Amino acid sequence: MLRQLVSGGFLILLSACSGMIPATQRNSTAILPEQILDDMIPGEDEFSPDLVYVSQKAQAASGRYDKILLDPIIYFAPLGQPRRIGPSDRQTLLNNFQVLMGRQLKKDFLLALEPLQGTVRVQFAILPATREPVAMDTVAMVARVDPSEEVVTDALASPIIAGPDLLIEAKWTDAVTGELLGATVDSHFGQASFDGTRLENWADVNRYLESYATLIRYRLCRFRALENCMPPRPPLG
Repeated sequence: MLRQLVSGGFLILLSACSGMIPATQRNSTAILPEQILDDMIPGEDEFSPDLVYVSQKAQAASGRYDKILLDPIIYFAPLGQPRRIGPSDRQTLLNNFQVLMGRQLKKDFLLALEPLQGTVRVQFAILPATREPVAMDTVAMVARVDPSEEVVTDALASPIIAGPDLLIEAKWTDAVTGELLGATVDSHFGQASFDGTRLENWADVNRYLESYATLIRYRLCRFRALENCMPPRPPLG
């Protein structure tokens, strides 16, 4: 269900045929189930995830989901390594991301407070690209269903600095049954190119976060075969 979540049967065929990254060469994962890692495949185009998995149920039942339960976004960090983003900045990053994601998803779905029939549950996690074990570090603290919350937009220096890429993982499940529907991995906020040194302040960071949230909305729109799906613009281009 994401980035076109691309043509259903074709995805399954590719997952069976394509040579995947050996486990010893994979980045660590924060929230993705171990059993699907070998079935994740590269996305098809510039709006596709770097890696994607879609279940057969998701392909058959995408139109039945009209509500989204947005879990608090979580930051994961390698165990025993210094944090590249300070505690206050990590919290601001997640809070802003939670608000911006909620604003976009609310345009097409009812944001649910509890599991209901027709609800897909989504969890996003941010983590540095690493092969070291990672653990939960920081959790978004803003209300997950209140897109009216304000984001931090002042001129403070950007927390994103040169270093390992930040990955964004997403896990989509049926909110009632817990059945896995899909999963994705994106680098550099879903952008084809990314230069962290250009992010001079929070306004720049928020443009990337908002562009990614718009990308998620676009992928869901394409996956449900709706009309007038609008792709995001490059955030700083």
